[in-house]
Amino acid sequence: MEAAIRWSPHSTAQTPRFLIIDVAANRLRLCQIDKFEKSKVKYKQLVLRDKLPNYTAFDWSKKDESIVAIGSASGEAVLVQVDAHSPSKEYMHSFPIKHQRKCNSIAFSSKNFLATGLDRVRNDVCLNVYDLNVSTLSSTAEPYKKLASSEAISSIKFFSGQPDTLVAGVSRQCIRIYDLRELDSGTAGVAQYQTRQVHNIAIDPLDENYFLSAGTTGDPTVTVWDQRFVRQRGSSDPASTGPVLEFRPIVDNSQSATIWSLRYSGTKRSTFGVLANTGEFKVIELAQHSHRPEPHHPTIEAPNASSWASPHYTKVSHNLRYPYYAEGHRQDEHSRVVAYDFMTAGNPLGGQCALALYPNREIEVVKVPGSAPRINITALEEIYRDRDIIAKPSARQGTVAEDLIELQNTTLSEKHDISPDPRDSLSGRLDRLTIDHPHRTIPLESASESSTQMHEDLLTLAYPSVKIDLPDYLKALQTHKRRCQEGYNLDCRRNKEIVANDPWLVDAWTMIERMDAHAWNDGMVGGDLDLTYLGVASIWANKLTMYDQRLIDPDAKTSEALFVEAVKEICENKDFPPFSGVATHYSENRQLCLSLCGWYLSPVGLKERCQTLLHEGQYYKAIVLAVFQGYKEIALDLLQETLQKKQLQNIGLAAVIACDSVNEDQRHMCAWMADMTSEPYLKALLSYFISSDWTTVLNMPQLSLSDRVGIALKHLPDDALSSFLRLLTQETIAYGNISGLLLTGLTDRSLDLFSVYISKFADLQSAVLMLSRACPLYIQDARWSLWKEIYLSQMQVWRTFLERTAYIKEHNLRCVSREGRSVNKPSAPSLAIRCLNCQQNLALRKDLKSSRQYLAPIPNQQASTSATTGALPNQPSSKPPATPTHTKPPPRPGHRPAASSPALACPNCGVQMPRCGLCMMWLGSPDPAKVGAAQALKEEDLEARLMVFCMNCTHGFHGHHARDWFARHAMCPVPDCQCMCGLLK
Repeated sequence: MEAAIRWSPHSTAQTPRFLIIDVAANRLRLCQIDKFEKSKVKYKQLVLRDKLPNYTAFDWSKKDESIVAIGSASGEAVLVQVDAHSPSKEYMHSFPIKHQRKCNSIAFSSKNFLATGLDRVRNDVCLNVYDLNVSTLSSTAEPYKKLASSEAISSIKFFSGQPDTLVAGVSRQCIRIYDLRELDSGTAGVAQYQTRQVHNIAIDPLDENYFLSAGTTGDPTVTVWDQRFVRQRGSSDPASTGPVLEFRPIVDNSQSATIWSLRYSGTKRSTFGVLANTGEFKVIELAQHSHRPEPHHPTIEAPNASSWASPHYTKVSHNLRYPYYAEGHRQDEHSRVVAYDFMTAGNPLGGQCALALYPNREIEVVKVPGSAPRINITALEEIYRDRDIIAKPSARQGTVAEDLIELQNTTLSEKHDISPDPRDSLSGRLDRLTIDHPHRTIPLESASESSTQMHEDLLTLAYPSVKIDLPDYLKALQTHKRRCQEGYNLDCRRNKEIVANDPWLVDAWTMIERMDAHAWNDGMVGGDLDLTYLGVASIWANKLTMYDQRLIDPDAKTSEALFVEAVKEICENKDFPPFSGVATHYSENRQLCLSLCGWYLSPVGLKERCQTLLHEGQYYKAIVLAVFQGYKEIALDLLQETLQKKQLQNIGLAAVIACDSVNEDQRHMCAWMADMTSEPYLKALLSYFISSDWTTVLNMPQLSLSDRVGIALKHLPDDALSSFLRLLTQETIAYGNISGLLLTGLTDRSLDLFSVYISKFADLQSAVLMLSRACPLYIQDARWSLWKEIYLSQMQVWRTFLERTAYIKEHNLRCVSREGRSVNKPSAPSLAIRCLNCQQNLALRKDLKSSRQYLAPIPNQQASTSATTGALPNQPSSKPPATPTHTKPPPRPGHRPAASSPALACPNCGVQMPRCGLCMMWLGSPDPAKVGAAQALKEEDLEARLMVFCMNCTHGFHGHHARDWFARHAMCPVPDCQCMCGLLK
C-alpha cells in the first residue's frame, strides 16, 4: 500500500483533522477540513514532514495529538512531531534495535506505551514495548517489555479500555493476547488462537471483546474473534479456539484480491469496513440472535445446522465502492480508492462517514447508508407522534378476506386501468379470469404478466405502481393478526375461507389438503418408505432428499429401485387407471404426480372439475384443460354448452379442436386468433396448434404452475420431463413462488422456498402453518424451529392466547410417529407472566451467569408467575439493546444497567417489574405494610403473593390489594383510567 489516511483521534467539530501518510514519498501531512463540496473534501495543509526514513507502519498517539510514530524499514520506532501550533518545530526520536529488520506494525496504547512488531530473526525478540511516560527518553533506552522471541509479529493493537493488554498476530501461527502486568520477559503470552489470519488486526472500540484479523497477500479472508473464548494457556479444549465468524473471501477474489485496510467504525457497534487492493470498499454490520435450535438427533445432520452454531450473523453489507473491473462499475485501475478511515471524534457531518483517499490525493466523503427511519406504531397499528395519533387503520367492513379483496381490487384495477366496476368492463375481454365475490372480483391471470408477477402485485397491493391511502396500508398490516383471530390454523378448509383474498394461497392449501387425502390411512406408504408430503420433483426423481426422515425401517437404505417399488405399491392400492400419454418407463410415477397436481385420471372426475370451472366463469380454462388431458370429446361438449348459453362467442374453435392436425390455412387462422386474444389458456391452446410442440405451452408462465406441470407429465418424454422439473423447481425456489410447493412438497427444499417467500412478503404465518405437518416429524431444520418460535412469540404479543394453545395442541397431534411417539418438543406455556419490554417469561432462567446481575432469589416468585396470562404492563419506557447479548459470558460493556433492586427486574433485559396500582410498590415484593415482611412470608396471606392484572386496562396489583379494593369499588384505582375492572371479574 503506497498511501494511507487517518482521522485524528483528537479532532473536534471546530478542528476536523486528518493525516495523509505517503509511504512511497516518505512524507506525513497533517491537514484540516475547510469545507465540503458535495462529496469532495476541501482541506488545507497544516504540517508537512518529509524526508523521513523509509517506513512501513504508523500510528497516532492516543494522548498527544502532535506525536505520530512510524516503524522504519530497518525496524526502529521513530517518533515524529506534527504540531499544528508549531509547524516548523521538528522533533524526531528513534528507538534503535539490536538486529535490523522490517517493522510490520506499530501501536500506541492509551497509557502511552508504544509497541513495535518486527520480522523474525534468530535469538532476538520481535515484540518490543516502550514506556513513553518516563521523564527523559534516550536513544539507548531499553524496552519496557521484550516479547515473542524468534517469532515474526505481523500486526499489533492495544485495547483502549485495557491499556496494559495487547493483541498481536504471530506470522503464520496464531493470534496472541499479552497482559503486560503479568508477563515476564520471554513468556509466550496469556492466551492465543491458532490461525493464519494474523494481519490487519482491528479492535471494536465500542465492544472490546471483539476484534478482527485478515489473511495475508492473496487471501482476502476476515475473521471475527471473541477474546472471552480464547484458549487459556495450557487449555486443551478445541471448541474455545474457534472464530465467531469467518468471511472467506470477504471481497471479490476473481482477480486475486488482497486486503489493504481493515478498521472498525467507531461510531456503531459491530460495524467494520474493509478495503481491497482492487478498490472494493464495503462496510459490514454484524448482529446476534438469541435463538437456540431444538435438540434433535437425526441420523444425518440437518441442513443449515452450522448456520446456528454461532449467535452472530451478518445483518447488512454495504458495497460503497466496487472493484475497478466490476461489470457496471468499470473504472481506470489508477482511479480506485487506495485508503480510507472512518470519521469518529469531531465528525462535522454526523452519522457514519469515511474519508476515501484516491491516488491523486483527492479525498472524498463516503457516507454509510443508515438504517431505515422508524415509525412509532402501536399494537393497534396506529401511527403516533408525541403521544398523539396521526393515522390509524380504516374501519373494518367484514372478515379480513373481504376487506383485503376491497383493497386489492382498488389497487389492481388502478394498475391495469380497470373501471371501478370490473364486471362491466371485463364482460367483453378475455385477458383476465376472475373469482366471484359479493362485491368485487379479483384479477387472477393475464396473458401479458406471469402468474408469479400477478401474485406479487396482489400481495404488495401493486406497490410502487399504485399508492393507496395510509389508513388502508395500516389496515393491511393487521392481516396476520386478524387471520389468527379468525382461526387460521391447521384446518385446510377453514384456512381457505380465511385467505380467500389470495387465490394462490388458497391453491397452496388445496394442494396440502390433497396431500392429506393421499396420505390418509397410510395411503402414501409403500414398502419401507413413507412418501407423505413429498412433491412432484422428488416422486419423479425416485429419491428422497438427504435430510428427509421418511424411512420406516431406520436400518434400510434408500435406492431408486426401492422408491419405484414403493410408488407402484401406492398406485395399486389407490386403483389408479393405466397411464395414457407419452411413452414412459415410469407410468406409475406420472399417475401419482398427476393426482397430486389435481388432474383427475378418469373422464368422470374431469367432467366434474370442468363443470366447477364453468360455474366460476373460467370457460376457456375448462375447455383447454380437457383438450390438454386428451379428452377432446369432453372439450367439444363443454364448448357446445357454453355457446348455447351464449357465454362464449363462436370463433371457430370447435373445428380446430376436432382436427387431429391443422393445415397451413388453419395454422394462419390460429396465429391470428392468438395475436388477438389475451386470454392465457386460449392463447396456450392456439400456440400448440401452431407449433405442434408442447414446450411452447410449458414456456408460458401465465398458466398456473400445476397445469404446466400436469401438461409436462402427460406429454413430455422422460429425459425432457426430468430437465423441465429440475429447472422449474429451481426457478420457483429462487422467486419464492408458493405454488412451487407442488414441486418441493413439504421437504427441506420447501424451507428454501419459504425463506425467499418470507423475505419478500413477510408471511411467516402461512409458512409455519403449512410446514407444521412435516416439521419436525419428517424434517429437522433450524429454520423451522426459529420460525415457529417467532410465530408463537408473535401470537403472545397479539394476546391470542387461546389461538396459540389451539395451534400447539393441533401441532402436537400431527407430530406423532408411526410408533405413537411424539417428536415435538414441549412449547413454552402460554400461561405465564411475560416482560412487556422483551416478551420473555419472567420465570425463565436460561442461564444463571447472565441472569445473576439482575436476579436474586424471590421467595414468592413461583406463586406469582403462574397467576395470570400475558405481558406485564406499566413498564418504564426503555429501548432494548440493539444487539442481543451472549448467554455464556458476563454482560458486555454497553449492556442495559441492572435495576436498583435486582430481585424485582426482568432477568432477561433488566427492566423493572410494574408497580401495584394501589400501594405503588414493585410487584413481586413482600407486602410493604407488614413489619419484617421478608421474614414473615410463612404467615403472609397467600393471595398477597399473587400478581393480578386487568386484561382490559392491563394495570396490575398485589392480589390481596385488588381483592380488598374491588370488594368495595368497580372502577380501576389508577387515576384517570376509568376502567370498570370490578365488573369484569
